[in-house]
Amino acid sequence: MISDRPAKTRQVIEPGWFWVFVNERLSVYTVHSDAELGAADSIRWDLLEEGFDVLWDSARSRREAVRYMEQFYPQYTRFETIPTPITFREACEFINKHHRHHLAPQGMKFALGISNGEKLVGVLTAGRPVSRHMDDGYVLEVTRLCVLRSYIHSCSKLYASARRIAREMGYRALVTYTLEDEPGASLRAAGFRLHKISCGGSWNTAKRPRVDKHPTGRKKVWVLPISGA
Repeated sequence: MISDRPAKTRQVIEPGWFWVFVNERLSVYTVHSDAELGAADSIRWDLLEEGFDVLWDSARSRREAVRYMEQFYPQYTRFETIPTPITFREACEFINKHHRHHLAPQGMKFALGISNGEKLVGVLTAGRPVSRHMDDGYVLEVTRLCVLRSYIHSCSKLYASARRIAREMGYRALVTYTLEDEPGASLRAAGFRLHKISCGGSWNTAKRPRVDKHPTGRKKVWVLPISGA
């Protein structure tokens, strides 16, 4: 049974420096912490490929970085992804091309897309829960979330949109899964709580042989109650 008690929130203190990246073509900027850029600044190179250049790499906080841009570079606006209509086929093509460890799902209740103003940069698909124990008609599963690494901030935005749509459709909770070694920062930011860690497993059986096209290890199960929200 999934509890409908709201998840507790806590203040997150982000250590390290903050970087400001600007995209002159789009006249926008974005701010990332050392932690968000990842090991060896891996996401920094993705941002450069997307047309963003480093303007400042030593802000002491996200707020300081934003104030700096507002004071000295008012011609740039803070970057926000743009909701964009998307078909299930388009979502599947994007997932099959960009998702790290999953292929596209077989069906859906709805799909959401976001763009950077020029191209599709992220998608979310939602459908019936894979677990029959959760498939009671009132739980909806986020079956895939796939966002280009340069736009990782937009994960929580997609989750929030999915929550609003699920609520309007009458669902009482959202559920989704991550690999055991994934921290789930965007899920926590969107209000999900860790429900349990599943044992994982394979769809391959002696009676029905299959080739697994997804990780079969343990997975974290995340739940977002939305009844009465």
